[in-house]
Amino acid sequence: MKKTVAAAALLSAFALPASADALGIYAGVGQWKNDFSGDLLSEQVQVDDELGLDSADLTQWYVNFEHPIPLLPNLRLAYSDISESGKGQLNENVEFDNTTFIAGTEVKSDLQIEMTDVTFYYELWDIGGDLDLGITARHLDGHVELANDLTGSGRESVDEWVPMLYLNGRFDLPLTGLYVGAQGNGVTYSGNRLIDYSAFVGYDFDIIGPVDVGVQLGYRSMELKLDDIGDFDADLKLDGVFANLSLHF
Repeated sequence: MKKTVAAAALLSAFALPASADALGIYAGVGQWKNDFSGDLLSEQVQVDDELGLDSADLTQWYVNFEHPIPLLPNLRLAYSDISESGKGQLNENVEFDNTTFIAGTEVKSDLQIEMTDVTFYYELWDIGGDLDLGITARHLDGHVELANDLTGSGRESVDEWVPMLYLNGRFDLPLTGLYVGAQGNGVTYSGNRLIDYSAFVGYDFDIIGPVDVGVQLGYRSMELKLDDIGDFDADLKLDGVFANLSLHF
């Protein structure tokens, strides 16, 4: 409850007029190729060395709805996921979901977390680029599962909404169609830490018609430390390059 109240108060503090000149829809979809590192579970099981979770190609997409109505925030919907399976050997015995996994035996692992963002933001600047500020509600929905032939399997889940601060900046390079930018969501509280940011360069093609098409190349990094969110503990970092196709209606 404290998190929700704090998020609402912060949003109201930044209640500035949206400055979009007209209705617009901005969308993008792409792939994020990242590397895993960090720990799972309270026993600090290493995801890469002990569970065989080291990298994945993940889907990401977003849709922004902008309008010229003063005081009413713009809306951004976004989605990305963590989805990877692996095999490895534990360095020590692990108690997980009332199941004991013996050190040195092969363990199959499955990690899946879907992240859906609902962001309300204000456009503070839109001349020669953009500067956006707002609040994101991120839904974490997923599980971690361990299994082996000796002791069976264990599974713990997360299904929670988390408030985060949202910041987006973009600078258009004059007369080129190129732009550079950075974007981030973040929150830290009560031993939990969710930091998700990206830096990118993009190009908008000069195409006649109602839809503008472009491409983005960039780097995205995410820290996911869960202490009292859901049933399982995690301290993960994912980072790597991504490529998006972007559209503007």
